[in-house]
Amino acid sequence: MRTQRAASMIAAGCVIVLAGCGSGTGAPPEPVRASPTRAASPILPVKNPRDVAALAHRPCELLTPQQAAGFGLDLPPKQYDAALAGLGCEWTSTTRERETLRQVIMSTFTNNLTLEAVYDREHNRPFFELTEVTGYPAIVTRSNPDLPHCDIDVKPAEHESFSLSYDSKLFKNNPQQACVVGKQVAAAVLMNLPLKS
Repeated sequence: MRTQRAASMIAAGCVIVLAGCGSGTGAPPEPVRASPTRAASPILPVKNPRDVAALAHRPCELLTPQQAAGFGLDLPPKQYDAALAGLGCEWTSTTRERETLRQVIMSTFTNNLTLEAVYDREHNRPFFELTEVTGYPAIVTRSNPDLPHCDIDVKPAEHESFSLSYDSKLFKNNPQQACVVGKQVAAAVLMNLPLKS
């Protein structure tokens, strides 16, 4: 009896091993994923990459004076030290009472996956949009639906991106309009970045 049971178990084990070796259809085995809990990135690859690094050390040239004036940003831009040892630039306009009326703050990032990190960190926000700006992958977020503030991250090339925050008190009664104008600013910046050769 024991011998029959042992023989049955060995036979069953051989069948399992053979079944695990392939289905006989010639189909390749299922690829092994590095991390079963992490899904593939939803950020699409860039088709016509633009060179963020070309202006990363001159961030106040990301908008021309004419473009800044067109967006109502009438004060001279100010360069500042940004995160990850980068540089950023701030454009503003003020009212007669010296309060900031409009503001654009921009930082550039090279040699890192900023957009993918933004997706992982921000995709659960109340307002989150995975979109494109003039054909380039972008993420648009708003942390407070009652404020005319919008954050836009754009990926002009692999491992290169820029982050833009747009605020305007003009839109206090229609706060989501901040993202409409913010995307227009981002589109202007993209056109100022040279194409990668």
